[in-house]
Amino acid sequence: MQSTLSKTRLRVALLSAVTAAGLVLTAGAAQAQSAPKAEAPKAEAPKTDVPAPGAELKAPVIAVIDVQKIMQESNASKGITKSFESLRDSYQKEISALEDKLRKNEDELRKQQTVLSPEALATKRRDFEKQVADVQKTVQTRKRALETSLNEAMAVVHKTMVEVVADISRERGANLVLARQQFVLVDTQLDVTDMVMERVNKKLPQVALNVPKQ
Repeated sequence: MQSTLSKTRLRVALLSAVTAAGLVLTAGAAQAQSAPKAEAPKAEAPKTDVPAPGAELKAPVIAVIDVQKIMQESNASKGITKSFESLRDSYQKEISALEDKLRKNEDELRKQQTVLSPEALATKRRDFEKQVADVQKTVQTRKRALETSLNEAMAVVHKTMVEVVADISRERGANLVLARQQFVLVDTQLDVTDMVMERVNKKLPQVALNVPKQ
């Protein structure tokens, strides 16, 4: 029985590690992964006529945008990050309280192992194992809910950015839009990041972080 309780204590320790690693998730890190489960919308390629064989191709008109800056520094993105971190901290407190309760129950079970019958002790041990499993499930559920809600909210920002970029490209007559991260130096006349940022902030000032009720 002592060996069984040792294994149980190990599970509690592992649970604490899972909680720390699972819920201490920053919005910035999740944004860098950019919606691993909810794929961000892709910009539609501009509709152009297929040139006839031998016809001269149009010279490229280039625009450059810092996608990462828009996705991290737009007003909507900052609001999402703030909401995410607040909710994450709330979940962390909830999980910490459940862990404290588990540790107290574990201590009580250890004290009773010398006075309870083997059958009664086995029953209490099974009950405690179920409590541990329930808390583990809660940790994973909260983590998935946070990740999903963050990805969905950031996908809205991304979609709006793509729409704004498409509008600006038509206005400028651009037929090629490139990501700023791909280049070391870019002529400022080609960079439309500030223009995109301004319009995204106006078009999408905020996005709610919709986390399903648990």
